Amino acid sequence: MSRFSVAKERVLDDLEGIVEELYRASRKHMRGAIYNVRNPYRPKAKEEQFAIWLRGARRGAWKDFVSGDHGDAIDLVAFGLTGIVSADSRMTALAWIEDRYGLKSMDPQTRARAAVEAKSRKLAAEASDKTRRDKAIARARKSFFACRAEIRGTPVETYLKAERSIPLSAVPNLGRSIRYRPDCEYWMSESRPRLPAIVTAMVDGTGRIGANHHTFLTPDGRAKAGSAEGVMPGKAKLMFPETAGLVMRIADGPSGLSAEDAAKAGVKGPVGITEGLEDALVAALTTPALRVWAAGSLSGLMTVPDHAAASSWIVFKDNDWGKPQAKRLFNRAVARLKSFGKPVEVIAVPADWGKDLNDAIRSGEW
Repeated sequence: MSRFSVAKERVLDDLEGIVEELYRASRKHMRGAIYNVRNPYRPKAKEEQFAIWLRGARRGAWKDFVSGDHGDAIDLVAFGLTGIVSADSRMTALAWIEDRYGLKSMDPQTRARAAVEAKSRKLAAEASDKTRRDKAIARARKSFFACRAEIRGTPVETYLKAERSIPLSAVPNLGRSIRYRPDCEYWMSESRPRLPAIVTAMVDGTGRIGANHHTFLTPDGRAKAGSAEGVMPGKAKLMFPETAGLVMRIADGPSGLSAEDAAKAGVKGPVGITEGLEDALVAALTTPALRVWAAGSLSGLMTVPDHAAASSWIVFKDNDWGKPQAKRLFNRAVARLKSFGKPVEVIAVPADWGKDLNDAIRSGEW
């Protein structure tokens, strides 16, 4: 086992402690399986721009979403110590790790024993992570089915009409993914208030629920809940648990069949993909010929699952994806969709109409 391999295993064993020391993080920066921390070398950096993965196969991996810098656990230490990842900074990191954990004095037998122990810990961690994921997914499914299936006449309909200019009753072939909960717990606040929320199921390629997308609302449903209410830190939209490979299936297209039933019947058609829930509803409202899904985020767009019911893909691009790092992610997402071997078309509304489909319909341009 090489020096770097031994050092990396020690970093992974003590990852939380190292992150807290080098990146001044604490448990308040944890978002599920990720630490969202500030880049210590960028003035006024935002927490959500620098992510460190804590669990599973990606434990110790990190990415700066502004610069695009990323790497493994050794690189994480190198960047934390020097602000750069290079051959020299990796050697600096190696020396720091070996000194911190007394690895230089290891004899061959001790090193070999450490390697066996590290493999055992890795297997145990993977098993524990699978158990955690399974429990989190089961919790998400239970939470979704505890919500109200009937959303007409609820704050969901009020919010979509008043705030988003979307008449829910006019959306054709609306799927069964959107539900309403009047007392959804906002878990990102220490006070954990209960608020009205739109709860939308996020499913995998087989249609099985793997997570939920939450949009928290004001009590009257006329706006998203926010920091003005004094009960939450500002983010009204949350997803739980991990959402890679999942989508919100918003509309079933002209057949009215679920994707699975359509595939069994040999019915195929174009699938429209948006980032957000509201944009997906607009796409379904204005383009009934499409089956419409929402990825939930730009990163989610990169893991959209292929499906036998999809004959082609139409990607609705947000205008703010023109930022360099966002543009690179978007282009990678489109390239991945093209790898499915089906036609892919990208559509964006004119910039003066707004950022996305929902801006366009609210401005009266669509």
